[in-house]
Amino acid sequence: MSCLTRKLQQKLTRYVQKNSSGFSTNDPECIREELVDKGVCPSDVTTDQVRIILKEVKNS
Repeated sequence: MSCLTRKLQQKLTRYVQKNSSGFSTNDPECIREELVDKGVCPSDVTTDQVRIILKEVKNS
């Protein structure tokens, strides 16, 4: 499992908040793939970590 640093998590959370309308689905695996394909997210970030980011976005 990769180490998702606090700074990277904050960066990804902000990116997802600003670009949430651009995602084709709310599925964490698909969003992870889209982030990796765009070069925003390292490929070793797991789906569970993206799920945590999505929860933070919904709570803010």
